[in-house]
Amino acid sequence: MSNPLFDTLFRPTTASPAIASAAPVRVTGTRTRAGNAMSRTRVALLSGAARAVEVSVTKITMAQVAAAAGVAKATLYNHFRTREAVLAALVVDQVGALVDEQAGKALETALVDAAAAISGHPVARGLARVEPATLAALGRIDTGAEGWQRARAAVAQALADASRGGTDTVLRWLASFLLSPADPATIAADVAVLIAGLPVAGPAAAEAPVDQPVARPA
Repeated sequence: MSNPLFDTLFRPTTASPAIASAAPVRVTGTRTRAGNAMSRTRVALLSGAARAVEVSVTKITMAQVAAAAGVAKATLYNHFRTREAVLAALVVDQVGALVDEQAGKALETALVDAAAAISGHPVARGLARVEPATLAALGRIDTGAEGWQRARAAVAQALADASRGGTDTVLRWLASFLLSPADPATIAADVAVLIAGLPVAGPAAAEAPVDQPVARPA
């Protein structure tokens, strides 16, 4: 049976135009104080949303988000029309932050650090305690969802820079830490096995299907 909250959180935002809220857009080549202020406010709102989710997971209210961000509810509604829109934007924002944190690192270091960050992510751990079904839905890879698209593109680039293939295998390995967090030592051992098994990049490198998380290397 379809779950509206899952559909909002983990499906492409373009599929639900009535609730999706895009970031403020400026005309190319222009810079305005209002535009910069809106961008800063959106960052503050998403930071507040993350803090609210750590406490109330997906049952946050718009009032909680506004209070956590230190803004009026009217300001929040200027950016997001519904709680579901806040949650959908938060997922994409958190993925983006994780991707940005790994930029420029060697492949092994980036994978270890990314898996450790996922394992200890406060929002994921809050969901694990209170809403495990929601976390399970989040851990199921959906290549049509914006967050997963960005994550996959980042993994593909990191592997290409290291002349390796196996993008979807690595993506599923990372997704597994949402459901089964691990300590850094275990993660480092996993990474050594994982990288050793990745194909050298080339036309023969096969990509695995990406419909669900997989177990990490034994």
